[in-house]
Amino acid sequence: MLSSPTSDLVLAVRLAPLLRGDLDLISIARSAGILLAAYLTCLCVYRYFFHPLAGFPGPRLAPFNNALWFWTLLKGRAPWVNHSWHKRYGPVVRIGVNHLSFSTHAAQKTIYGFGTKEVPSFTKDPEFSTPEVDNTVNIIVEVDKAEHARMRRMLSYAFSNTNLYSHEDVLTRRTDEMLDRFHGLQEEDGKRGINFVKWSYYVTYDIMGEMCFGDLWDVQTAKQPKGKFHWADVITATTNVNDMLRAICVIPGLFSLVTWYMPKSLQDTIVRHAEYANEYTQARLAMKTERKDFLYHMLSDKNLPRPADSEIASHFQALMLAGSITTATFLPGTLYYLCKHPDKRARLISEIRGRFATAADINARALVADCRYLDAVCQESLRIYPPAGAAHLTRIVPEGGCEIAGHWVPGGTRVSVHPWSVVRDEANYHAPGEFIPERWLPTEPEGQRGDKLETSLPFSSGPRGCLGKNLAYLEMRIILARLFWRYDIDWFDSSVDWERDSMGYTVWKKPDLRFTVKQREDI
Repeated sequence: MLSSPTSDLVLAVRLAPLLRGDLDLISIARSAGILLAAYLTCLCVYRYFFHPLAGFPGPRLAPFNNALWFWTLLKGRAPWVNHSWHKRYGPVVRIGVNHLSFSTHAAQKTIYGFGTKEVPSFTKDPEFSTPEVDNTVNIIVEVDKAEHARMRRMLSYAFSNTNLYSHEDVLTRRTDEMLDRFHGLQEEDGKRGINFVKWSYYVTYDIMGEMCFGDLWDVQTAKQPKGKFHWADVITATTNVNDMLRAICVIPGLFSLVTWYMPKSLQDTIVRHAEYANEYTQARLAMKTERKDFLYHMLSDKNLPRPADSEIASHFQALMLAGSITTATFLPGTLYYLCKHPDKRARLISEIRGRFATAADINARALVADCRYLDAVCQESLRIYPPAGAAHLTRIVPEGGCEIAGHWVPGGTRVSVHPWSVVRDEANYHAPGEFIPERWLPTEPEGQRGDKLETSLPFSSGPRGCLGKNLAYLEMRIILARLFWRYDIDWFDSSVDWERDSMGYTVWKKPDLRFTVKQREDI
């Protein structure tokens, strides 16, 4: 049936409001798009030309958003990329919208120092203390200065040399247990040699566990259905994942999206670390013992309020992770560089075996007093491959702004000195990429080249400097001394570029590093 002009007119009248509505929606969408484009254009113009940090050099995309930096972090190449920026742009680089990276000791003193009457100490950047990832508050993630000071006081005696030297037997015994496992072991997991990355985690995990939980440690680990070292495996599995999750937290909504699609097995692994800390804490609190472990010292200061059980567990969650990973990163790194430089390895072995006639003679005080080259090896290893060298330890400039290394920086700016960049800077060290322990010996030619050794701060400094530094140094000396006193080590695959193949997040994700070991024939 053909329509009449009258019916067409009626239909048009009826459709007009609907068509007008569609046109209105299109107009609104078009207008919104124009406004959004105008806003983003104005924002980009402001950030590039008029932002308080507009005068600082840096990569072209950095002023517009933080995606450039976080992309390098997520790829695990942040140390090398950040260092390349400093080589190109100089000692201060704008690496994000509101983030400056420095590479000088003057900046280190200002950013990480105790502060002055004129300029208070800087605040820890809350951006990387995300409740979505951390789920709790402890001495590592706490931002509030007063609360952090309370926590530090509560834990300080446990990490003092006085207390640590009284527990030297723990370090010696756990180290020897590891070395005993090496005897006659020529392959592992179906591959030639011993994976020192894995065993470095295990020995430091064992040491830290007994220091924290005392007599409970062996009792509790024996009950673990997945084996004694399962918690250590959980720690290594979650560390780098947490770093990536923390990075994406700066993008609203992305954290929830990623965790929604995250495999359940990985989610369970992340949660398991906290569960282990809670289980061990509750078991230790219920245990009657006279052993003066870390928990004993946490509760012994009567001038401080007793922390809640949940806080204690949170501290142990942090200590087991940080206390294991630091030395477990140092050890394979040191072996890698020593095996790349046989002359330096031979000198270290000569010093250790020449000083100690038996393994029983090796003790912490003698290592500090008599083994200067061992100390130089430790310092150089921490410089060239700092355990936390992949991270930006970011701080927030106090209100009102201040001068940092000759540059005025406005309040509220995120600032940092990247550990890798500062120790790889040719302005601070000669041959910065070379492993030269002699640079730490002032009586030797390499120690008189004017290196700025003070820029090597592997444990940071100031009010938030690593509380476990003394324990780490003690572990490093004892484990290296006992290892090289007892075993000859052969690196059979010298083509491996272990440093290049490492991935840099907050801490390093390290590839396997395999050696064969042979017990000395003259002992």
